[in-house]
Amino acid sequence: MARSFPDLPLAAGLLLAAGAVFAAQGKLALDNRTPIVFEGGRACFRANLGAGTLESCDVVLRQGTGTLIQAKNAKARGLSSAGLEDGEWQFSDGVHIEFDNAVLDADSAMVVFADNRLKEVHVKGASAEPARFSHQVKDTPRRNQGRAATIDYDSAGATLRLAGGTWYSDGRNEVNTAALVYNLNDGSFSNVTGANESDRVILTIRPDKRVPPPRTPDRATSQ
Repeated sequence: MARSFPDLPLAAGLLLAAGAVFAAQGKLALDNRTPIVFEGGRACFRANLGAGTLESCDVVLRQGTGTLIQAKNAKARGLSSAGLEDGEWQFSDGVHIEFDNAVLDADSAMVVFADNRLKEVHVKGASAEPARFSHQVKDTPRRNQGRAATIDYDSAGATLRLAGGTWYSDGRNEVNTAALVYNLNDGSFSNVTGANESDRVILTIRPDKRVPPPRTPDRATSQ
């Protein structure tokens, strides 16, 4: 007979995975008071907590009204047997993430976390559809947005690094470059270069274009 797993260890693992994705302001502290609601399974859930692995399909994770992650598939490996706080998660197919006024949409995402704190998040677009982000800057009327082949979140600096065919807009002006770093704290950005990247920046200034008001993220992109 197949071994069943109690709900408590599963909930703990999902809580830590969700917390790893939902950081945006530098240091991650898990919210232990607001419940994480998990939806998924449909006969596709498998776990081996002794080996530190977990897998599910049609995943929806929510915490309160401000955090959400959706994906068709999710896999974890290297989960800490002591408390599942360390490990690597792979989300794929229709990945949609909302956290702290930021939104990421991508074909796949990889998350590494340790000691209940986010360490790395890497999202990647498909060949015909780049990864996308949007962010509501605090105390401003604008919602910045961008797209690139890859978008990497750095928890230490609260930044997003866009690389590969990068496009960025503040709702009025547009930037095209190889790669840039976007600061989630204040909405500032700078271009960066690598070994095979051009340092050219093309800035299109549109003086007659009004900045649109903030909008609710479109969750239909993940369906």
